[in-house]
Amino acid sequence: MTRLTPPSPPAGTLRSAATLLLLAIYSSTTSHGFTSHLPQSIARPTLSNHRGLATLDAAASAAPDLVVISPPGGIGEIASVESALLGGSVRWFVVSAPGAGGGAAEVALTAETLSAMERAGGSIELAGASADALLVNGSGDGVDGTSSAVATWCRGADSILCTYDGVMEEKRRVDRAKTAEERGMGNEENLIKSAVRVAAREAVKAASRGAVKVAVLGAGEELMMDGKEKKKGGGLLQGLLGGKQLEVPETLGEALMGNVVVVRHGELFGASASSPESSPFIGGPRIEPTIRDMYTMRSIRIDPTISLSGNVLSGEGSKTNRLSMGEAASRLALRKISLPSNLSNAQGQDDQDPALLDISVTSFSGTDAPTEDEWQTQFTRLFERLSSPSGGATLFTAEFGSVPNVRRLAEWIASKWAPAILRSYDIAGTRVGARPVYAVQTEDNVVEIVWQELVNFQPVTSGRMVITVEETGLTAARGKGDETKGFGKVSRVPLPGEDILVRRLGDAASQAVEKGLATKAKIASKEKPKPKPVESKPVAAVVSAPAVESSPAASSSEAGPRSAGARRSSERSRGRRKAEPPSEE
Repeated sequence: MTRLTPPSPPAGTLRSAATLLLLAIYSSTTSHGFTSHLPQSIARPTLSNHRGLATLDAAASAAPDLVVISPPGGIGEIASVESALLGGSVRWFVVSAPGAGGGAAEVALTAETLSAMERAGGSIELAGASADALLVNGSGDGVDGTSSAVATWCRGADSILCTYDGVMEEKRRVDRAKTAEERGMGNEENLIKSAVRVAAREAVKAASRGAVKVAVLGAGEELMMDGKEKKKGGGLLQGLLGGKQLEVPETLGEALMGNVVVVRHGELFGASASSPESSPFIGGPRIEPTIRDMYTMRSIRIDPTISLSGNVLSGEGSKTNRLSMGEAASRLALRKISLPSNLSNAQGQDDQDPALLDISVTSFSGTDAPTEDEWQTQFTRLFERLSSPSGGATLFTAEFGSVPNVRRLAEWIASKWAPAILRSYDIAGTRVGARPVYAVQTEDNVVEIVWQELVNFQPVTSGRMVITVEETGLTAARGKGDETKGFGKVSRVPLPGEDILVRRLGDAASQAVEKGLATKAKIASKEKPKPKPVESKPVAAVVSAPAVESSPAASSSEAGPRSAGARRSSERSRGRRKAEPPSEE
């Protein structure tokens, strides 16, 4: 693998460390890999004849298709490379740990990857800064800070992609150069995440109007992205960094300023190409090699996060391949996947909700990477679920053969089944937060179970479960609460006690069949194929050779009297004969 390291700028050309920017630019005409050693703050070189360097003004002249902001490696690197392979002009801004020691972060590309970029017409430009440089404001002498340099570098971007993945790896890299006492006092994880949000905010300000904004997050990470509950973290950052601190957004949704496409993952596995763990074999090639999961789990499934399948598949125990996450995020950011125009209304969101789309990606066994047609199929199925009346928040479905009286079944659920479940200990024992309180039949075929909680000592409806009875089955979906009290959107997390009601709905479907309120669905049995008659093929006549008569072989010994049936007349004396004396001559 060939590497190219940008040289350091000449002495005397750098100004204050907080005002300078080092760009390691790779163009699609370059046939070598590149390695960028990221300094603690952004540096700006003078114009150089080296084909790997360019000035900030020259680099910013052409607006990029995509800006990726992330820690070193991880999904950020995979998404950057994948976007370039799709023909996009990519700028990757890497946020490193403060005081990064023990070696600098680096990126390496293979010759095959570079050739594919060249054929697709894609390119990658690389820059970076440390977290402390991004969080500290300017020096106060009229010089802009590092965050302002980020805005200049990202001006005119058509899409922005942000992720926290790689934070822990960066922290472990820095900790190798620290003592045990220094490791316990470090707070690199929070600092890097805060710096990513600050860089994202500055990039959005300079991006083009209508830019696509993608946030890659974990399953339970920043679920409530509206930023209504502020955390007081400024004092901690000020104590760690000192000086003038920027106002740090609390979530990526707040930093990206709304209309965010959120792509969530389960437990991540796999590595980027620059990582030593990207080798297909664990422990090297052997007679019976062990292949890494990132090469054997390439099949994917995409679900709405608010659905039951999305909650389960992206929750504890689920796995997501970093390669698949990078591919999905890059396609959304580069508009390879067309988003429906009524997407926000489909999910029941209000105008103040930053998340335009919230989906979960899960990986399954399969050695073949998804093709473009398979990506389109997955997203088409996803958008069909989101455009359904439930907005993708379907929790339960049951099929019946028929329902003779839809209204009667709905009345039974509202007046008999639901009250008995709500009085059970599992539900009625909830003392803190929201809980299901009562059930009401709003239409002939619709029953709503209402969740309430106390807000300022007043009961407020915080959510619903809408059960719809049809002639061939029933469905249950999560619904929104009281819009006037701040619960006007469908919750992305399961409501308290919701899992209990979903399990009991299976019993309700069985009881409905037993009580004659519905008939059991008949499973169409597959008819066994009739055996095809075997056509008898004509047998060719075989002429046998004439038999040769063979004379019986002569017996080697003649048959004795016993074989002829004769019996011995007297018993033969055995052992009584005396030896004859020798004759005398």
